Amino acid sequence: MTRVFFCIALTFSSVSAVAAIDPVATPTPVKVVITDNLPSPKPQPTPIIVGQKPAINKPSEPIVDPKPVPAMRPREVTVGKDATFREIKSMIADAKRQLQTRPITIASSGSVYDGVEFVRIAFKDTKSGDIDFVTLEKTAFLSTVSDKFSTSQNGRQLILKTIRGNGVNTPVTIIEPDGTAHLPLLVQYPRVTNKVYEETAYYISTHPGLVTPEVVGAGRLYVRNTIELARENLRSKGIKIDPAVADIAERLATVEHVDHLRFRTEEHARIYDDIFTLFALNEGDTYRYAVSSAGAGGLVQMIPSTYRMVRSWHPGVGLNADFVTGMRDHGNAAQAMLLYMQRTWNDLAKSPAVADAMLSGFATQKQLMAAGYNSN
Repeated sequence: MTRVFFCIALTFSSVSAVAAIDPVATPTPVKVVITDNLPSPKPQPTPIIVGQKPAINKPSEPIVDPKPVPAMRPREVTVGKDATFREIKSMIADAKRQLQTRPITIASSGSVYDGVEFVRIAFKDTKSGDIDFVTLEKTAFLSTVSDKFSTSQNGRQLILKTIRGNGVNTPVTIIEPDGTAHLPLLVQYPRVTNKVYEETAYYISTHPGLVTPEVVGAGRLYVRNTIELARENLRSKGIKIDPAVADIAERLATVEHVDHLRFRTEEHARIYDDIFTLFALNEGDTYRYAVSSAGAGGLVQMIPSTYRMVRSWHPGVGLNADFVTGMRDHGNAAQAMLLYMQRTWNDLAKSPAVADAMLSGFATQKQLMAAGYNSN
């Protein structure tokens, strides 16, 4: 039993997180429909203007109010709560089209970036009903230390608060000094690594007002459909994935993105609502840029060595040879996850220690599979 105890102990938080999502058994298979209504699944690079400083329109340039007015925040930002999922998606698509027609110029010297990095946020102006924009330096955008005072493109005096600084996935609130709340929609974020510009990302975070029951439900369906579609694709290639394996894979595809600190300090349902909102609104680009300290990437947070191993087990499946691209492709990543989990379970089921643990009630199949996925 030592091996089982070791496996469970290593992944107690992950197993607990799996149980916290939904105690219901394997869901009835649903019709697989993957939607992607946002244009351009790949972020479009922003032009780099060599030898010039960042050119930002005067109204959008971040400013510090010489006489800051204390933020009169409402107790809860409810703007956007009455919008339907379709309406929210439409607003985001409109915001993205407008952002892409107004690129931020970036100063550079050759291929090395040496300018100040700017982030632009598209939001729905609740007074005018228009899409407006506000620009901040990236360091200010990511900082949670203090509120930021800025002026929007249309001249609104704004107070921005960063909820969690997490790269492209940084949620914010946008209000006016009188307490009027606006609805943040989309972030235009230049990705620069080691002073080298890579691309401009367009990402929707869990800004207050976007996390609605309908949006959360759409995110749950997206995850389920992604796993079921991957399972069907493998079945067509002669590989059977047990329903229980697919069920736990669906849960782990969510649990893998739970922040440990938030799990210990916040209501669990709220965290999962945030994750499902990301899936609903970003669809195929969700967690595109998520890479752990161990090098685990994308939807299923698999590390490169495990991915190579899965590809060597199943050369006929046709998994993408490139790790980064393969992990960013949700269908490809889900197939790799299912193949790994099915083989892991087949191996675990042969172990006398595992059989004893299940017969005695010490551990369930789901707990063992969650532990096995994380601690191997």
